[in-house]
Amino acid sequence: MNSSKKLSTKDLINTGIFTAIYFAVMFVFTAVTSFAPITYILLPAFIAILCAPIYMLFITKVKTFGMITIMGVLIGILMVFTTGNSWIMFVFCSLLGFVSDLITKTGGYTSRKMSMIGYCVFAIWPIGSFFPIWIMRDAYFASVVASMGEVYAQELKAMTPYWIIPVMIVYTVIAAVIGSLISGKMNKKHFEKAGIA
Repeated sequence: MNSSKKLSTKDLINTGIFTAIYFAVMFVFTAVTSFAPITYILLPAFIAILCAPIYMLFITKVKTFGMITIMGVLIGILMVFTTGNSWIMFVFCSLLGFVSDLITKTGGYTSRKMSMIGYCVFAIWPIGSFFPIWIMRDAYFASVVASMGEVYAQELKAMTPYWIIPVMIVYTVIAAVIGSLISGKMNKKHFEKAGIA
């Protein structure tokens, strides 16, 4: 695949479609499972598995550098304007999209291994919503109290000490690998057609 050519209208349309599907699935699942602090903390891992088939199918359409980056940017924008996340989430999503794009490009967008590694990086983005626990902890839990109640906030606070972020990254990456392997079997025909091995 020629990863050096410019983005086409078709590339942008495919990116928009897959981003919309990815975000819709993630949004609905989050709304259904965020009722308890423990499921909320595990959300990044759940999303990494659930959305892997969508992302990996998207990879079969990627022929140009920038598509994965744009997906990250769009998700960041949607997270800020539809869920009330801070600008930190936008920056985090955009950065991960760019890094994932670079990684996948090293495999010419035809390497399943590099696509999987790229996805492991991309899949970390939901953890961005937890970053305020590190840098603005009091304000973060004040917002949780306002939206979910005092009991929920206290339980979540007890489950999220400062060291929780690295732990979340580890189990989310593991989940992304599992999701990639599952989606590899699900999308086998699409991978073969796109020349991904």
